[in-house]
Amino acid sequence: MLNLFLIPTALRRLILSHQSSPTAIRRLTTAAVHHDALFADVDPPTSKATSTELLTLTSSTLNSYHVSTPPETAELKKAALFFSRVPPTLLFSAPNFRHFPQSHFPEVAFLGRSNVGKSSLLNALFGRTSQKVAHVSKRPGRTKTMNGFGVGGEGMTGAKGKKKEGETKNDEAWKRFGRGGLIVVDMPGYGGGSREEWGVEALKYLENRKQLRRTFVLVDAEHGLKQSDISLLVHLRKHGISHQIVLSKVDKLLYPHTKPPGPQALHNRLLNLRELCGNIRHTLNEAVEGGRDTMDDILCCSAEKTLDQRGKNSRIGINEIRWSAMSACGLEG
Repeated sequence: MLNLFLIPTALRRLILSHQSSPTAIRRLTTAAVHHDALFADVDPPTSKATSTELLTLTSSTLNSYHVSTPPETAELKKAALFFSRVPPTLLFSAPNFRHFPQSHFPEVAFLGRSNVGKSSLLNALFGRTSQKVAHVSKRPGRTKTMNGFGVGGEGMTGAKGKKKEGETKNDEAWKRFGRGGLIVVDMPGYGGGSREEWGVEALKYLENRKQLRRTFVLVDAEHGLKQSDISLLVHLRKHGISHQIVLSKVDKLLYPHTKPPGPQALHNRLLNLRELCGNIRHTLNEAVEGGRDTMDDILCCSAEKTLDQRGKNSRIGINEIRWSAMSACGLEG
C-alpha cells in the first residue's frame, strides 16, 4: 500500500489533488522517479558529510512535518494578516475551569514549563512584540490565570456601551468581539515556580472544554524534554486531546551568535534540529506503554530572531504556528 507520509511534499500535494482519479494516482505513483529525488525530504543520514545540497531556512526544513504538508507562502501571508490585522483583545481571565465563560468561538491553548518563553511567543504571535500584550517576566510562574485573547475575524465591533451594574470590562468585550475569530488561551506554566492547583485546573480545561481545538505545548529547544513535559504529553496522548509540540528558542541552536551563520553552519544546525525532533518522538514513543508510535508534526520557532538582520520580517516560525492554529479551528479556507 502506498504510504503518503514517505513521499516528498510536492509529490504528495499532486497525488492528493488527483485523489478522485485512480488512473491519475496510478500514473503518478508508477512513474519512473529517481530514488534520490523521490525521498528528498525524508530525514537524511546521520553523517553530515553525505549531504550534497545545503539546507536553507524554510518551513519544511525548520519544522518537522510528518502528518500535514508545509504551508505555502500565500498561506503564511494569510496567517500573518489574520493575527496582526486587528489588535488582540483580552476577553476573560479565569482562575479555574468553572469560571470559563460560555463561548461559540474555537479556542487554541498555549502552555509549557515556567520560563519556556511562552509569553514572548504569544506577543510575537499577536504581532505585538513591542506592546507586550502577554506579560513577560524572568520570574517563573508569572501567569496565574487562564487568559483568553480574541484574535482575527472582525475584531471588536460596534461602539463601547455603558457597562451594566456588576458587569466587568471583559464582559463588555465579549459582546463586541466579532465573527470569524478565534480565542488564544494563555495557560499558567507548569514545573518549577508553578503551583500544583493551577495544573489541576489546567487539566480540567484541557480535558473538558468543548471549544478547545488544539493545545500547543512549548518545549525549550536548548534544554529539550523535561520529565514534566513528558508526563503532560503522555497524558494528552492517552486522553486523545489534540496537541502539537512547539520547540521554542530555536535561535539558540540556529543563530547562537550575533553574526548570522554561513550556509554550511546553518545547514549543519538544521540537521541537528531535525535530529532533535526525531529524538523527541523516540522519547515519547518509549514513554507510552502499549501505544502506537507518534508521527505528529513538531513546529519550531523563535520569538526573538527574524530571517533578516534588520528585523522587518516575522519572527522565525511564528507564521507556521499561526497557520496551524487557524487550521485547527477550521479558519484556513
